[in-house]
Amino acid sequence: MNKKEIGKQLKYFRQKAGLTQAELAEKININEKQISKIESGKHFPTFDNFIKILDVLNIKLKDLDTSEKKLCSKSREKLFRIINQSSDKDIEFYTSVIENLNKNLKIYIK
Repeated sequence: MNKKEIGKQLKYFRQKAGLTQAELAEKININEKQISKIESGKHFPTFDNFIKILDVLNIKLKDLDTSEKKLCSKSREKLFRIINQSSDKDIEFYTSVIENLNKNLKIYIK
């Protein structure tokens, strides 16, 4: 799925839950403008925020429209399955590991 498609779906589920952008932003402790940018497809949510949004909206990854699933790699699908089955503590750990890997990889790629 691309940014715009994810944004549209998150907006749909937010509205279905009866929340405004401001209310969702407050519940996950981010700026309302960030929610707007996510829903408009200008930005992807951070991994942590994506998980928080799913939690607040009471949806699972499988609830998102996967008609574009063929664009998603098997590794990404596997990662999402692992995340879906993980505790909040595990997700925090995974996030820090991924962030550190990305940070360190950028140093070596340049």
